[in-house]
Amino acid sequence: MLVNVSQLRGRSEPLSLELDFAEEDLTIESDVCELERPVHVDLVLSLSAALVRIRGRVSAAIKLTCCRCLKPILKSVDKEFNLEYSPDPEAENEGDEFELDYDDLVVGFYRNDQLDLSAVVGEQIVLETPMNPICSESCQGLCDRCGVDLNEGECRCVRETIDPRLAPLAALKQRLK
Repeated sequence: MLVNVSQLRGRSEPLSLELDFAEEDLTIESDVCELERPVHVDLVLSLSAALVRIRGRVSAAIKLTCCRCLKPILKSVDKEFNLEYSPDPEAENEGDEFELDYDDLVVGFYRNDQLDLSAVVGEQIVLETPMNPICSESCQGLCDRCGVDLNEGECRCVRETIDPRLAPLAALKQRLK
């Protein structure tokens, strides 16, 4: 959903929006994250000179896959955020370089007086998605040889007690005793 920044210029009060985004509306490109239901967002947009401020709350339920046992996990997202967007600094000629200050690194950018709210919301969901989701701290995962879920029981694989690469060190240790 695009918001025209010029519409904010003529307003005396901030623009309040309550929106729902389906998965296909957002710019989330992830193989590990699916939306369980549409994302609900409450937003307040205000304009100060050319700086757009967005204050909001995102609520979602995302389905992840445990990186240890590959079982599905349902994670609830309820996050407040405050963001600032300024016009995209344009180079005079394509390929020209321009310098950004440290303060420019915490500000997002919009182009042609258009701000894409679906990208803003998608970014907040991605930021709340863990890199290595696990179903529980005690998850034992899958056997690396036969693939049995070790949370459901032991497998019948013969486990070597020592890594074969460390066998020479084990032999040295035995000789030193």
